Amino acid sequence: MTQTANGASKAAMPMDRRRVYFNEFNILMGNAAYLPIVSGLLRAQAETSEILKANYEFMPFFYHTDDLENILGQYDAPSVAAFSVSMWNEQLSLKVAESVNSLYPDCLIVFGGPNVPHYPEAYFREYPFIDVAVRGEGEEAFSEILTSNLESREFSDIAGIAWRDPNTSACIRNDASRPQSRDLDVYPSPYIEGLFDYLLEDTQGRDFQQIMETNRGCPFLCTFCFWGQGGLSLKYRFHSLERVADEIDWAGRHGIKYMFNADSNFGMHKRDYEIAQILVDSKTKYGYPEKFRTCFGKNTDDKIYEVAKLLHQHELEKGITLARQSNNEEVLENIKRANIKMSTYQALQVRFNESNIPVYCELILGLPGETYQTWLSGIDDLLQNGLKNQLFVYMCQVYPNTELHDSEYRKKFGVNTLRIPLTEIHGSIRHEGLIREFEEIIVSTNSMPPEDWRKAALFSWMTMLLHSMKLGFFILYYLHERHSIKTSDFISYICDERMPSETGQLFRDEVAEFKSQLDWILQGNGRGRELPEFGPIYWDEEEASFLRISDKQAQFYDEFLAVLKDFLNQHDVSFDEAELGEVIQYQSLMIPGCNPQTKTEWQFDFNFPEYFEACYLADSVPLAAKPQTLIIPSPKDFQGDKTLYAKETILWGRKSGTMMTEVLFHDE
Repeated sequence: MTQTANGASKAAMPMDRRRVYFNEFNILMGNAAYLPIVSGLLRAQAETSEILKANYEFMPFFYHTDDLENILGQYDAPSVAAFSVSMWNEQLSLKVAESVNSLYPDCLIVFGGPNVPHYPEAYFREYPFIDVAVRGEGEEAFSEILTSNLESREFSDIAGIAWRDPNTSACIRNDASRPQSRDLDVYPSPYIEGLFDYLLEDTQGRDFQQIMETNRGCPFLCTFCFWGQGGLSLKYRFHSLERVADEIDWAGRHGIKYMFNADSNFGMHKRDYEIAQILVDSKTKYGYPEKFRTCFGKNTDDKIYEVAKLLHQHELEKGITLARQSNNEEVLENIKRANIKMSTYQALQVRFNESNIPVYCELILGLPGETYQTWLSGIDDLLQNGLKNQLFVYMCQVYPNTELHDSEYRKKFGVNTLRIPLTEIHGSIRHEGLIREFEEIIVSTNSMPPEDWRKAALFSWMTMLLHSMKLGFFILYYLHERHSIKTSDFISYICDERMPSETGQLFRDEVAEFKSQLDWILQGNGRGRELPEFGPIYWDEEEASFLRISDKQAQFYDEFLAVLKDFLNQHDVSFDEAELGEVIQYQSLMIPGCNPQTKTEWQFDFNFPEYFEACYLADSVPLAAKPQTLIIPSPKDFQGDKTLYAKETILWGRKSGTMMTEVLFHDE
């Protein structure tokens, strides 16, 4: 290193162009991986500068998690190493950066991404090998860093970054905000520029997935979310429809099966219907993308309904989110979130159900102000107001740069967290050589003590097993519609193991598994379940429970009938045994098994096929003693292949509403 006139260190000037390495370690999901969109955007912007193109050589992207030795073995005389840091790759990024710094002391280490603190003084002290941290968007800042690096390591004129003083090693934070253009097309597209084409040409069998964005920004200030305050962009800024169309066309031409849209509230803008139509046109023309996953707007309305309907008609969507997070007004106030009214929500549910558009609702366990009772009441409200497809309950994660991460906010609500290894649900099981990553989850608050949190988690897993995984979906509907029994009453009966000792052994086994898993998590271990016979990926607890039961379906439903009878007797509810038996029969037929179905036609003395077909629709059908025949016209045959069974039933079927057996029926 040499000194400039102002005393700052000057980077050594190699004879050849300086090498820039982009590190964006995305999760592998079996053979699938996301293209490194952040790295591509940074490089595409940098290459708009002739000075940077002349002085830097941009090396192949690191786009997925890997062993440290494999990554370092691909480094050769780096001048700049840039890292896009998220929860799923922070520790690997830090280890690679530290090793690069040790091997190549003159290499400039640049960090950016949601896991890099906006006020990184402590971060810099803990990790002395980091030279620059970029706050918020990085395209312009990174290009300016590269330009300055040609002369010195002094970055005082670059807005929105923190940097290490080369003389004192102190962290200097440049607080000036960077003006943001409302026209996002000022940043070139790495897809359109062809920066990823070489990856697709030499995939080594990799199935690449694409991330796209049509806009940036989020007007909401949810305390648990990075998008609004954390993203430093409350106002929307847009790519042109022409740019969006070109990126979708690129996906279609290159056979991209799965596209994830990074917008915060897709469907809220009038033009989003046009974008949905562009996706439809691409699938019609090329056959791709096959699926389009997005985060729909927080307050679902007619615009979102029409967008979802169009995508569903062309089998593009994997379900529409009605994200509520909580149904309790105090909680919503605490997290700065407003929900649509339950009456509006119910009307939307009916509308989606009648159009056969799969809907899934998200709740977050552990938010400030939530109690065990408000949690149970909220789930009752959701399920009894027409949630036909999926309820997803997430343990509340705490992210850097959010209000929930702030120490004063935590103190106010008594938020207690636990740092546990990250086992990415549906991601490939991490082998021994991979660097371990971590997540921080809330395990108690002032309003939800540790034991209540455990009870709520157990209740949630059992609810999702029976409702969302469909093992008891029709039974729960029948209990409420026929006998006015709240879902929470029946789920609590199972979770509390109030069944007689001679009944419900499989339920008891699963309750024991759930409790054991909670102990495992609270001892500092990861949440994901490993079931090697069903594939080399992590499963959510309710999914693992479904798969465990899948080999014992006949026993499970025999026990379910005995459990139901005991529950109804304990609650002094009169019931018809023949009617109850047919409820169990119908429910069991709707769950596909791993082995081929030999019988395809069943007789019912009650109109259960019609009754359940119309559940949660505006024109529901009353139960009656009306003989009907149920037919399974095309039974699924997984030929005993458990991996295929898990893939098609859960990975492909859960959000898209295709978990259950397709049936027909007719009157006798």
